[in-house]
Amino acid sequence: MTHQLKIKKSGEFLLENAEDFNYLYMPLFNESGIMSAISPNLGGDTKLDHHHYALTPVSSEDLVNTIPSRNVFFRVDDNLWSTSGKTPFQKLNPDKVTLKGGLVYQEVCRENDQFFVSVKSFVPTENVNAELHLVTFTNKSAKTLEVKATIGVPIYGRSADNIRDHRHVTSLLNRGTVLQDGIVNEPSMKFDERGHRHNGALYGVFSKSSLHEEVNTYTPILNDFVGEGNDMFYPITPRNNQPSSYHVGSQVDGYDIIAGLGYNTVELNPNNSFTILFGIFMSPSLNLLKKQVKQYLSFNQFETLFTQSLDFWKEQLKSIDFYLGDDSLTGWTKWVCLQPTMRRIYGCSFLPHHDYGRGGRGWRDLWQDSLSLIFKEPHRVREDILGHFAGVRIDGSNATIVGIARGEFHADRNKIVRVWSDHGAWPLLTVDRYLNRTGDIDFLFEKQTYFKDKFAHYTHSIDASYSETQGNFLLNSNNDIYQGSVLEHLLLQNVIPFFNVGDHGNIRIEDADWNDGMDMAKEKGETVAFTALYTGNLLKLVNILKYIKTKNIESISLSKESSILFDTLHHQIDYTNPKAKRALLAQYFSLVKHQISGELVTFNIQDIMDDLMAKYQQFYKHLNEAEWLNQDDNTGWYNGYYNNHGLRLESTDNSFPKMTLTGQTFVLMSQIATSSRIQKMVNAVNQHLTDPTIQIPRLNTNFKENTMDMGRFMGFAYGHKENGSMFSHMAIMYAYSLLDNGFVYEGRKIVDALYRYMSDIDKAKILPGISEYIDQSGRGLYHYLTGSASWMVLTYIEQIFGIKGQFGDLLIQPKLLSSDFLSGSVSINTMINEHLCEIRFQNAENLNYGEYVIESVNGVKVQSETYLINKESVTESQLFTITLGRIQ
Repeated sequence: MTHQLKIKKSGEFLLENAEDFNYLYMPLFNESGIMSAISPNLGGDTKLDHHHYALTPVSSEDLVNTIPSRNVFFRVDDNLWSTSGKTPFQKLNPDKVTLKGGLVYQEVCRENDQFFVSVKSFVPTENVNAELHLVTFTNKSAKTLEVKATIGVPIYGRSADNIRDHRHVTSLLNRGTVLQDGIVNEPSMKFDERGHRHNGALYGVFSKSSLHEEVNTYTPILNDFVGEGNDMFYPITPRNNQPSSYHVGSQVDGYDIIAGLGYNTVELNPNNSFTILFGIFMSPSLNLLKKQVKQYLSFNQFETLFTQSLDFWKEQLKSIDFYLGDDSLTGWTKWVCLQPTMRRIYGCSFLPHHDYGRGGRGWRDLWQDSLSLIFKEPHRVREDILGHFAGVRIDGSNATIVGIARGEFHADRNKIVRVWSDHGAWPLLTVDRYLNRTGDIDFLFEKQTYFKDKFAHYTHSIDASYSETQGNFLLNSNNDIYQGSVLEHLLLQNVIPFFNVGDHGNIRIEDADWNDGMDMAKEKGETVAFTALYTGNLLKLVNILKYIKTKNIESISLSKESSILFDTLHHQIDYTNPKAKRALLAQYFSLVKHQISGELVTFNIQDIMDDLMAKYQQFYKHLNEAEWLNQDDNTGWYNGYYNNHGLRLESTDNSFPKMTLTGQTFVLMSQIATSSRIQKMVNAVNQHLTDPTIQIPRLNTNFKENTMDMGRFMGFAYGHKENGSMFSHMAIMYAYSLLDNGFVYEGRKIVDALYRYMSDIDKAKILPGISEYIDQSGRGLYHYLTGSASWMVLTYIEQIFGIKGQFGDLLIQPKLLSSDFLSGSVSINTMINEHLCEIRFQNAENLNYGEYVIESVNGVKVQSETYLINKESVTESQLFTITLGRIQ
């Protein structure tokens, strides 16, 4: 059977026969803390954090092979039916399942010959940690049906750790109480043998019925609800008519708790319906929980709250809303635009495929997720970015665990201390965009602390003088907390790697780079790919400093110890000598190992620019002379890595070519390659990496052998995750970089292919949005929480629509294709000088890229490839109509 995921312009979607797919799920969440995952059969879980799960934690396989936690059972005549679709009756008589969804809700309709049941689910956007579910049962038969409804929601009420660590023991902590129309579980404490703590949360499930004054029967103990010798597929309680021994006020201690909430049998005439509303609540106190149940569990309130939720998420996206003449594409991009917000809230955990970690985001995620948020909330992002810099160490490395509060960082997860060689590069990419979108140069001179722990010298050394009593702050010689400017942080992050090179002259890979799978080459491994990105960053810093000079700022102050890194200002070393580079870096590391003096040195900006330019030129020359691999007259590429034996990873051997997409992407992003070489790279990527059926390049060729000298990725099956999958993040960064270098059709081919594939439910098998990667079978995996979403948004805004900031002004240089103008015009909303503006492009002659220029703006003749909007000229929200015309 062929399926179609019908996506509307609003982002709402419809999928018929959803029961034909496994592993479908979507997030439900708000800004207050609740994070849920829900599947079409109401599987998934809901939680506040790693230690506070209301429902049993769920991994991807649980979506298919275990009983969902959210259950509504209907005994219809003598047959038991469930919203899970898993009762014996439903296995013999399968429902037809239609899935509807939108930003951010799910509605599932299950239908058979006698009746249909719809369940609409969402999380209110108000300050409450609750899921709400409206269940509507409709008799579509010609006879009266006897219907008995029972809610059965097991209340897990503890940490994800307890899934296999003391699961039964922790059930002894449970304290279940029957309240009016609901059951709550308030565990007596949080079990942790390292130190037991107060639980701090209550979990409750409550219900209302349109045909009943109140819940009629209560069953709070899970095994009683199931019945001895039965299971949750076919539990005893929803099947029988026996009165319950529990009543309002009953308490049960020391068992697994379930919210077994039953209603008396009703007779439902043909074409009649009744509704049940139930909610899952989490709260720090019983009084607050009762208050929230009263406020939010109401039939009258449900639709009001639902509409508020729709409006809230629509408002969140209005400043990055765009339309490309295709309603389905427009709706799909709304999900992509929301994904960075999802990752800000969920981090890299808490969804079924993201079944690792304990919550929070990693270092790289902070900066990647901020990229698209800059277009939405520049002032909020300003404070976030400033806080992020508190994670930078004075040696250029960084803390790798991000705390809950802004600017809060911790030592590495699992007590494994690592340095990712790419981490210093991402902050500048984010700050550069922030500066260009806002013109907020003052931000560079904001002060921020440095992260300090016992590790020094890129974690290769221990600071024996460090004491945890000083906290995670770098101190000066007076034992005062030292604060350096944001600009100082950026300079250190990008200049230090210039000296941290291996024997081939490229930046040492350390414990890994962007590709976490490159984690077994610490001693002799080098990342040519990120040497290229840092090269581009050095030039970015030069351009930022150049702009600062236009503001009559001629000097900057940096820490006294950092002066050694700007070696051209006193005694330039031989940049072609890796040992000399490492020796200078060792001197700097020694100077900053424990404390720094706190003294500042004033530098002439032009001198710093000249120093950075010298470093840039050396890296640029090295990459083009030493790392280019020519295969033949038409194909060639840049080597991306050296392994732990100091040998090149990649090869142009025709019998066994080895190639990485990463090695090409960052050369392109930093605009290091010539046009002729870019064409050869494109040819090579198409020949060796691009899957011919879907036109998306893989992360690498099949190296076949796990040599144990590059990384764990070689141990993964080829075509999965970091070993040769179609990895969306790198694919879209490659496409962005092609567009940025003028290879517009080549870049668009990949962007369009990603959309076509991800929105094809029969191929990707995911709901709207972009997944982290596509596995060997073609399934999209690790949906929603992926940095590729930010880069997809950037690609549409900055490259396809051509909307780029220029220190607060807006430069427009469209790279639209004639196929984009299906409805005659395309448009994008964007913030200019804090005002929401619409930029609309008209293309009456249906010209393709390369055939048009900007003919006029708001009727004023321009005749240019670009158009600059001065931010000071925008004093209110307005429309800019850009007419494209044929090149004269």
